[in-house]
Amino acid sequence: MHPLPATVIGFSPMGVDHMAGVGGVGGVAGNCPGGWCIFIYNLGQDADEGILWQLFGPFGAVTNVKVIRDFNTNKCKGFGFVTMLNYEEAAMAVSSLDGYRMGDKTLQVSFKTSKGHTK
Repeated sequence: MHPLPATVIGFSPMGVDHMAGVGGVGGVAGNCPGGWCIFIYNLGQDADEGILWQLFGPFGAVTNVKVIRDFNTNKCKGFGFVTMLNYEEAAMAVSSLDGYRMGDKTLQVSFKTSKGHTK
């Protein structure tokens, strides 16, 4: 693996290599700056970033977690995002955690897709 030059901002040539090997995805789904974006749905109102770190950390390098909160109540709106560096690790996390029961909720975990993207 080659270290990225310090001048690289927001673009990783490594991401281009990953996109070429993902057949069918075309680099649209899940690929975002700094890694692969994973969408988590059906989180409880009390979910926080720490829960996402604990869930996804064992699968590989997590670079970012974000729980989406209601502006007025600061409670989780039921979904969040995780960014992982490595596609294979992210894919393993998605397949392992999709359908995972957390409390009384069953999580839906998938690669993030762009809103305008249709299959």
